[in-house]
Amino acid sequence: MSKNYLSIILSVFSICVAILSCEIILRVKHSIIPNYDIEMWKYAKQLKIQVKDKNIGHVHVPNEQGIFQKTNISTNSFGQRDIDYDNNYLEKFEKRFLVIGSSIPLGWGVDKEKTFSNQLNYKSIKNGKNWIFINGGIGNYNSTRYVNNYLKNWKDLKFNNIIITYFVNDTEVLNNRKVNFFIEHTHIGVVLWKLLKSFDSNLKKENLYDYYKRIYDEDYEGLKVAKAELLKLKKHCDINKIRCILINMPDIHQLNPYRLKFINEKIQNFAEQNDIEYLDLLPIFENVDENKIWNKYQDPHPNEYAHKIISRKIFEYLN
Repeated sequence: MSKNYLSIILSVFSICVAILSCEIILRVKHSIIPNYDIEMWKYAKQLKIQVKDKNIGHVHVPNEQGIFQKTNISTNSFGQRDIDYDNNYLEKFEKRFLVIGSSIPLGWGVDKEKTFSNQLNYKSIKNGKNWIFINGGIGNYNSTRYVNNYLKNWKDLKFNNIIITYFVNDTEVLNNRKVNFFIEHTHIGVVLWKLLKSFDSNLKKENLYDYYKRIYDEDYEGLKVAKAELLKLKKHCDINKIRCILINMPDIHQLNPYRLKFINEKIQNFAEQNDIEYLDLLPIFENVDENKIWNKYQDPHPNEYAHKIISRKIFEYLN
């Protein structure tokens, strides 16, 4: 064997050892101090399954569970983060609410009992209401995904109320891309991918305003599609005599001052023009210290305190 071949083999071996060592170090570190991106990666690997319908993209694996950010997330037979039930059980309740949306209603980083849907159940019992709230939130959803998932998989469940938890990024166009082997299976791949994403100027906090201005332009395809999907759900609800409530959740990255009020105005106008019941949650978060409502581990999802005040506002509205 020539010296050149030996040198190449040693170099490749050294690189493999270095990568393996880094991977082990990262996995140990992330097991002690959860990393937001790694936890989301684990959630995608353990609790999500890809589906052929491109308008849905993925659903939760039914009857599965995992620990993410030191919080258990378990699913029922419908892939919802909630109790097992059937239509006979639902029909015991006068008002039956299905909460749909993305990772905020899911309760990312929050114990199931502390999510706003579950707190609404506690409030209902305490106030003598024969109501039930079921959590249908799924991470990384937009309007297209949660509307189509409901219409394809959950419309035969006997809910007579639907709460849409609308979020500012629901107009984003989400692609069902396959990731490469490195990102799919290693912590190093996720960390490097996140590093590359950090150079995307659109995602920097100071540029979020411009980013959202773009995806709420009337000519933006994602906004057109989101409106069409919400109207499709509204039509379904009207035909089936289901009360449909559009609840607008603000982005709590930067609350004071909140520069995205133009989104609230746009969605409220859309709701009024199309006779969709509407509730804006921004007023309950204005002038609130962001540090009090963010999750741990550099995660700006709402924490249990934020879920508590969300549940209080929704129950007050419904009552």
